[in-house]
Amino acid sequence: MSAAATEHLPEDLIILQILTRLPIKSLIRFSCVSKRWSSIILSDPQFAKKHFKLASEQNSLSQRLLLSTRSQMQSLDVDTSSFVDDSSVRNLTCPFKQPGHFVKMLGSCNGMVCVALDFHDGYYIWNPSTGLFLKLPNPNFASEGVISFDPKMPDSDRSKTIIGPHYWGFGYVSATDDYKVVVEARFSDFKMHVEVFSSRANSWKRIESTLTVSSVYHSFTKTRGALSNETLHWLHAAWPRAPECYRLVIAAFDLTKEEFREIPLPVFKGDGTSLYSFIDVGVVSGGCLCVCRYEGQSKEHIQLWVMREYDVHESWTKLFRLTVNTADYMTRRLFFQGDSSIVMLKFNAMEVENELERIYLQCKDVGDCCDRYSLGMGLCDVIQYEETLLWLNDSHGLNERSPDTRINTFPESKQK
Repeated sequence: MSAAATEHLPEDLIILQILTRLPIKSLIRFSCVSKRWSSIILSDPQFAKKHFKLASEQNSLSQRLLLSTRSQMQSLDVDTSSFVDDSSVRNLTCPFKQPGHFVKMLGSCNGMVCVALDFHDGYYIWNPSTGLFLKLPNPNFASEGVISFDPKMPDSDRSKTIIGPHYWGFGYVSATDDYKVVVEARFSDFKMHVEVFSSRANSWKRIESTLTVSSVYHSFTKTRGALSNETLHWLHAAWPRAPECYRLVIAAFDLTKEEFREIPLPVFKGDGTSLYSFIDVGVVSGGCLCVCRYEGQSKEHIQLWVMREYDVHESWTKLFRLTVNTADYMTRRLFFQGDSSIVMLKFNAMEVENELERIYLQCKDVGDCCDRYSLGMGLCDVIQYEETLLWLNDSHGLNERSPDTRINTFPESKQK
């Protein structure tokens, strides 16, 4: 090693030690300091992994909600003291967003988000923090099926009509350093086509689905899979015999084995499947699988159950039950659960304003202990993600970056 290299080694090590301990927002700004810093922060996969590992160990990863509406995409800090604070919200530049259309978010993993402009076209993996994105090839079913249903279509072609996505999700297999996207399309003949995209192979492949179509309960549940233990999870209505005998289970797709299996739900009081209740599957802080049950004619009672030990039925534990005001006739869905609060999306099929509502669990009167953020009217989507510098294995050289990432990703405040 030359004397010049030895002379600069301590300084480089000190700089790296400092940078690995800084939050993502600061790192993105500091990438403007020099080409060397920009290369380390935005292009060095080992630095990104080291930063992620250290932040994970110190439990300092910044948790945010990605908000998608027809007019814009925003990032909301869930740890902020108030959603009203301008600094809690950032307006994002999404290079592939089409004007007047909202971006559907299929899943998030390690700071990356998988999105789709339509369920048969326009699939992307995107890191909102760095601006890196990759356009994926379209799933195979997109070229095999007919997207719209024509009443004059011959009976022989109707089986090719794609009604819509049944399940989708995004996750990571650590053993092979492979990010995978799962999409299960439902055709009009009730057959399921499951496709899995591999970032390693940069291609989709068809796998066999062992699930039966649940046309009754599917409309009331999330199509987005909950990622826990490198497995995607959805609520599923299994029909082993006649339709009236269906039972609710958690459908689990192991991303490593690429196989489906069933996980039983917690044992609720009653059967848990009445007309006045519905269930969501999700993941709480810490990565544990959870089930949120909404009860009552207006879904005013909310229970949250957590599986403390993965795939052990006896470990299901009820964390809390709370009652919310439903006089506004808004439907609520849980999107984030922290140590002392939860964040829910309030929406309605009517032309009313959608909003996020943070409820502090220690408050006895939920109505007096809320923090709200308006999403406006119309279609919207929300997903939780972590701020990281991580990116896909760059084996195909197809990565792109949003223009002016350092400026557009972190504006000073939200628009008034």
